[in-house]
Amino acid sequence: MTHRRMMIVTGVSILFLALLTWHYFPVHANDNAMTVNLDPPTNQIFLPLVLKNYVAPDPLWRFGAAKTRRGLTSYDSYGMASMRFGWYVDFTVTANPSTPYGMEYVPTVRIKQLKVTGGGSDTNCCVTCAYKTPYEYSVSPSVSQIQSVASSHPGMTWLIGNEMDRVDYGSGSGCGHQDEMLPELYAQAYHDLYSAIKSADSTAQVAIGGMVEFTDLRSQYLDRVWAEYSRLSTLYNWDSPTMPVDIWNIHLYVLQEVKGSWGADIPPGFNETSGELYTILDNKDFTKAWAQIVSLRTWMQEHGQQNKPLIITEYGVLWPAWLYCDDYPDTSGCPFTPEQVRDSFMYPSFDAFLNQTDANIGYPADGYRLVQRWNWFSVDYDLGNCGDYSGTFYFNEYLGGSLFNSGLPLSDPNCLPPPEGITSLGTFWKQYVQNLPVGSTKPYAP
Repeated sequence: MTHRRMMIVTGVSILFLALLTWHYFPVHANDNAMTVNLDPPTNQIFLPLVLKNYVAPDPLWRFGAAKTRRGLTSYDSYGMASMRFGWYVDFTVTANPSTPYGMEYVPTVRIKQLKVTGGGSDTNCCVTCAYKTPYEYSVSPSVSQIQSVASSHPGMTWLIGNEMDRVDYGSGSGCGHQDEMLPELYAQAYHDLYSAIKSADSTAQVAIGGMVEFTDLRSQYLDRVWAEYSRLSTLYNWDSPTMPVDIWNIHLYVLQEVKGSWGADIPPGFNETSGELYTILDNKDFTKAWAQIVSLRTWMQEHGQQNKPLIITEYGVLWPAWLYCDDYPDTSGCPFTPEQVRDSFMYPSFDAFLNQTDANIGYPADGYRLVQRWNWFSVDYDLGNCGDYSGTFYFNEYLGGSLFNSGLPLSDPNCLPPPEGITSLGTFWKQYVQNLPVGSTKPYAP
């Protein structure tokens, strides 16, 4: 490997830590924040597409993707409809979400344990700061706004938090975050928000927030959440003696657990300095990802939760095509090309989710499948910069996995981003789903 490429490999590790939060949520959350929807309003009618006898296919209830940069209706209608997305997330709560082409919108309530700076002020993001005591957490948007959305959109699925097991990261004045929270406080927060949503809409389905992955350390995090909920329920006489989860949820990544390094880091409240030692190449190994699903489903069965659906609200291969690729932009033989991602991760995941069953741990109402729905990362997270390759500039994406190029401009004038439209990986997605049978409605009850 050349010295130049070694520098790039080191750089992507740093970029990974710094960037994972920015596409989800502002660094400084405001507990009164509400997303302004830039998509067309929900009362807009999306007429069936008829182009030379072409009729848009029905969406697939199981297949979804994460909206990150542009509105879903900003793209070519034919191209977007042909992806057959049945649902999407946007990592926040949108008051009047767009639901084009039969898609379902799934909101995410953002929560964060408060910390205290050296000057004594509260902060939502700090790598080295201590937690505020007594423990407190912020909610975004406010509880009253959440209840307003729930009552006006009955029956929605709600996600409570996003990667609560991910500690803050960054250096100097820069701080990136997800929804870091000690497992004991998450049990309290989940109860508070579950109760608030159900009081506004009794038909709502509430899901636990997605952890980054399911490893031994993350399993211990979940054990502590589960135990603390039961303790608090006994102490305060809550309605349910165990945590009332309508839908179980996970993010499915294959990332190392090393304190202060690239990957998933160590969950809050744990003193370990390392856990699962996955490699960069492991990120595209679906056999390792599937082992996590089996482990989580086994945990669910052991805790009386086998009769609940399991969804994946974020998953995929995060590394871009130029990583470990000495002759980039010639990607011949490189490990993270679209073809490699398709063959080693994307298609194997579709095959397993659709077809793998296990009567001992699978969901009985869904033919004992282990996974009911999955959400790819991402529709279009194609932020990047211009890489200088011996005087020639090429666009470098920070992360891989985009199904569409946004076409949005770069701040660096030395090169242009790829034009707006479907990517090679997006084409592979479309080719897989195009002939699947109709699946626009939930295939099981309730």
